[in-house]
Amino acid sequence: MSEFPWEDNLIERKLESDLKDVLKTLVGYANSVKPGHIATLLIGEKNDGSVAGVTNPDNIQKSIRNECDKIYPPIISRSQIYEKDGKHCVRVEVEYSGETPHFGGSAWIRKGSETIKATDEVFQKLIDIRTGKVSEIIKWINKQVTMHADQSHLPPIPIGVYGQTITGQKGHAYQHRLPVKDCFAKIISVNNFWVTFQISGEQNQSEPLEKILLSYDNANNRLKIIVLY
Repeated sequence: MSEFPWEDNLIERKLESDLKDVLKTLVGYANSVKPGHIATLLIGEKNDGSVAGVTNPDNIQKSIRNECDKIYPPIISRSQIYEKDGKHCVRVEVEYSGETPHFGGSAWIRKGSETIKATDEVFQKLIDIRTGKVSEIIKWINKQVTMHADQSHLPPIPIGVYGQTITGQKGHAYQHRLPVKDCFAKIISVNNFWVTFQISGEQNQSEPLEKILLSYDNANNRLKIIVLY
């Protein structure tokens, strides 16, 4: 199973007569769509792309709104009527909300072309996504961030072991374990306990979440992660 229950492309077609489980589909979309992506439900189209249309698109939109109102926390959704092959259909779009997990009874997610009930493991990952730091860091997965190693609390270590020798407060000589200058890093993964980075093409490096502070690198318009050592 992937790190998170996300799907890149979520699109499903349903006929007007097949909306009995639309609440489950909407919840599955909201719990599975990636940040910056859109999940789409096309009502009135068949799986082969042919068009059946709907009899009353306004009533379909009202029904979708009623189903969305049953979901907690609220999801980010919108619907619109469109015409294809001379027939009216309804497009419903769902975006990542940052408030997972969403519920409409059970917690549902998408797996391939199906909507399934979330397992305990996936449910916990959905909870992790909503956690303060995690919810922000997760938006930067597979993106470049600025990383800074704050070693101000490290005790001195013997000169000549490794690194550059620095004269600190009260004349103590010590050496840095890691670069103190900002460097580029890519977020590989994050959970409620640690963050994994890839720094300048090197092997992955993980740091405990409790040692992470978040800021923003305005000069480079990206997240800045400060690791306290």
